[in-house]
Amino acid sequence: MEEVGYLKYKGSLVEQGVIDAKSAGMALVGLDETIRYFNSRQSSEFAKLEYDIPVHIEDGSWVAIVLAGVAAVGGAFALGYAKKAGEKMAENDFKDIGLSDVFKKSFSALSSLLRLSKHTGKSKDWDLDNVVWRNNNKEIGVYNNSGELIFIEVEYIKWFQSMPPSLISKLTDPIREHRTLAIGTKTADGFEEQEVSNQEKKIFSKSFEEDDCDEFIFPEIQHGDDVQLEGKLTRGNEQSNTVGFEYQGHILNCIPEEGTIVRYKPALFLKCIIEGTAVRHSKKRVSPDRKPTIIVKNIIPLNAEHQDGLF
Repeated sequence: MEEVGYLKYKGSLVEQGVIDAKSAGMALVGLDETIRYFNSRQSSEFAKLEYDIPVHIEDGSWVAIVLAGVAAVGGAFALGYAKKAGEKMAENDFKDIGLSDVFKKSFSALSSLLRLSKHTGKSKDWDLDNVVWRNNNKEIGVYNNSGELIFIEVEYIKWFQSMPPSLISKLTDPIREHRTLAIGTKTADGFEEQEVSNQEKKIFSKSFEEDDCDEFIFPEIQHGDDVQLEGKLTRGNEQSNTVGFEYQGHILNCIPEEGTIVRYKPALFLKCIIEGTAVRHSKKRVSPDRKPTIIVKNIIPLNAEHQDGLF
């Protein structure tokens, strides 16, 4: 089993390797969802496979180390990886790349996202008009307000633009004064860390799924309307059996008309069309809810090649 990256909280609050259960749970869920997202961007087959991300917890500071290798994951994933992802990845020049390489690249992308966000002071909506290109246009240089420049792989920038920001907020939410987040990425020389301090936490803290206003959203969608909406699935929660659907800048809560959300996993993080019925009285009988809830009859993923480009 190979260590490919880690999530760490360090500082005087975690000197004994102890962290509260809520923070630990949120961090592990956020890590799992973030790595799965970046894995799926490398090959869409990862969105269709059932697999676990092995994690080993260490003391000292609170560290969750991600392990990779067919022996580490074993079972159904090993078979699925060999029979499904392996064949698909071979078609896309992934033939000589193993599972550990995929995980390492996902950690590299996560580290780059933290570095870009800290550099610009923003976790999304970066200025990509005034940029510098290098390495045969495989890397893009982004300026901050001070005129300083850092280079990020163009491939990563594309991934970041379609990524639900709430994934990162789950990793940064446990940050406190005297408790810093560090993401370790495996390199040829060991591990390279990217840290986020309590002062930098505000860059990532605002969840995309929170609306700052009390306005009545989408008044044209009435209670009981049959709808067909195009947007993007941003999350899935098997416990509540709900999915989050990004539609015109807002996240709508969606509930399957029947069955579980498991069958919608292939559409997670992708643009798709949702067909269903709008409900605006799920919380109050007298006054309608501020946002509609969608009772889902069908989710149709759109082809990956139709996803947005860099600009």
